[in-house]
Amino acid sequence: MIPTGVILAVLDCDADAIEAWNRWYDLEHTPPNVWLPGVMLSRRYVAPPELHVLRMVDSSSALAAGRGSFITVYTVCEDPAATIAGMSTLRDKLYAEERMNFPPEKKAVRDGDALTLLGAASAPSLKLPREEVPFVGHTATLVVQRSGSDQVASWYEQEWAPRVASLDGVHGVMTLQSSRRADARTDFVFFEGDAIAQTGAIRAGAPHHPEATITADAPFLLIEPLRYPWAESIRNSSLPKTVS
Repeated sequence: MIPTGVILAVLDCDADAIEAWNRWYDLEHTPPNVWLPGVMLSRRYVAPPELHVLRMVDSSSALAAGRGSFITVYTVCEDPAATIAGMSTLRDKLYAEERMNFPPEKKAVRDGDALTLLGAASAPSLKLPREEVPFVGHTATLVVQRSGSDQVASWYEQEWAPRVASLDGVHGVMTLQSSRRADARTDFVFFEGDAIAQTGAIRAGAPHHPEATITADAPFLLIEPLRYPWAESIRNSSLPKTVS
């Protein structure tokens, strides 16, 4: 099976339900979605307060104003739009079976998109082919959402992504196209190490194109299932306490 793209969901939950919501997601929400035909992998990410501070976001972004502390990325091997349709049908089935039982008023989907894989760059030392980069190990990711001309898009794939992938601690970069806008792209930079330091190093080592419109440039930590050591820091921060 060859990856064709990802399903991206931008999420939040009430501060007093962080552990409960994440357990529900790991134990009840993720398994049926990964079971769907065409879904290869699910990874979840979190932005603790210290990573929110580093965000470069447009006010129109779902990641602005303290929103979008969590994202889920489903890697798929069929048409991403068809996978979303399958997830919608599954959701209705789970509701009918009383399996979607986490209180809806305590969680929110801020944004979602079906993204088609356009290209991928491996760290030179790893020599991963394009189809393996989406599965490379990492402890954090930098999510870049951008738009621009065809020339700008080509520059990101041919120059920026390989440059980022060559930086210390970076293992790969994948570039995807939004299903909603032909000129909208999302890059995932997969890296390990201190997320704050690495974000700064990536931005310094591979600046954005001056003609690109950057909607978001935001780091996240990879969530280890059933371990949420950052929950208390989110709860005690100035981030929104409720999703409403």
